[in-house]
Amino acid sequence: MRERILEVATGHFVARGYDGVSMREIADDCGITKAALYYHFAGKSAVLNAIFTSYLDEIADVVQASSAHGTGEVRLRWFVTELFALQPQRRAIMRLAMHDVGQLDPEFRAEFGRAYRSRFLDPLQQLVVEGVAAGEFVAKDPALVVRVLLGLLYPFFAPPAAGAAQPEPIEDLLDIICDGLVRR
Repeated sequence: MRERILEVATGHFVARGYDGVSMREIADDCGITKAALYYHFAGKSAVLNAIFTSYLDEIADVVQASSAHGTGEVRLRWFVTELFALQPQRRAIMRLAMHDVGQLDPEFRAEFGRAYRSRFLDPLQQLVVEGVAAGEFVAKDPALVVRVLLGLLYPFFAPPAAGAAQPEPIEDLLDIICDGLVRR
């Protein structure tokens, strides 16, 4: 039941944000009472925290797995391609986290922030550091490079629009990230 609750809550939060969803609605859509929902989660913030934690586990595994795929550019391309391989609703959790992380209880927010940095941002920055050390990437601040990368990816993490299946421009996006726009 816990997984069902998270699946239903994820769909609602991605579609309408934290404030647009009630515990009653989650319980009703799971076919359980509100009391049963509170048996599994102390409150709405705890549900959101479980969603974020599960997603962080998923994307941290993608970052970790990228280390087996060559160096610099190959790893970066593999990582981005694998992010796009996630179901669109799963990718949309990244956008949800950016908007609604402030809704987490302070201790959850601090814990999530530390885990996000150590399991996601730091390994991506290390990928950049290693690419620079190998002479593949130009020497730029790794934190800035990761912020720019995630900023470029962010629009593609929007919740999926009903019936709007379009091919995603992964290769073009990767070419812009890796090669830039300037003709050399």
